[in-house]
Amino acid sequence: MQVEIWTDVNCPFCYLGKKRFNDALAEFDARESVTVTHRSFELDPTIPAGTSGSVVEHLAQKYGRTLEQAADGERQLGAAANEAGLEYVTSGRDYGNSFDMHRLLQWAAQLGRQEQMLDALYVANFAEQAPLFGDDDRLVQVATGAGFDEAAVREVLNDPSRYADEVRRDEAQAQEFGVGGVPFYVFDRKYAVSGAQSSEVFAQALAKAWADRPGPTLIADGDACGPDGCAVPQN
Repeated sequence: MQVEIWTDVNCPFCYLGKKRFNDALAEFDARESVTVTHRSFELDPTIPAGTSGSVVEHLAQKYGRTLEQAADGERQLGAAANEAGLEYVTSGRDYGNSFDMHRLLQWAAQLGRQEQMLDALYVANFAEQAPLFGDDDRLVQVATGAGFDEAAVREVLNDPSRYADEVRRDEAQAQEFGVGGVPFYVFDRKYAVSGAQSSEVFAQALAKAWADRPGPTLIADGDACGPDGCAVPQN
């Protein structure tokens, strides 16, 4: 069974949702048969590359809140993350253009190590004080800290065309599905779950999608062997 998750490193609910989904998956009996792929989705692709800004100031301006209201929202998110077992820095975080991060995630997926890259980026953004956006050296530091080769990471970052098409394909697919926000989970291209739902909801979605997997259609029935033995040929 395939689970595709559209996500963005800027998104705190994606960070929280990943933990809750993984908790549900860890308890799922058929977890070894589930393939998880993280898909690209930019919350704000208009942010200039190479820039970094205050999350609290950005939220206040975007949603017409006071700085204190925006800061309180961050504290509430921090409490929810802590309850799920995640670290969350509630002040001083930055935001920015995530396109290069998505390119790194596409590259890591080809290496079979997408989860490690995404986890490293999430921790750097939500659990560490150092700014994450607008600095290639910071991205290199995060990636190499997760065990990726520095020269290979820089090679991807230094070529804006590397894995750009893969990012755009994911975003086009999201648009086709009508995805308006993330996280967004698609199970076998048949069922979808939107938002950082509880682990219980994710467990129900996994069970539903697994139970409804398409099976082979029987077009002929003849002599065969089964658990109780083999059919006796009829003359």
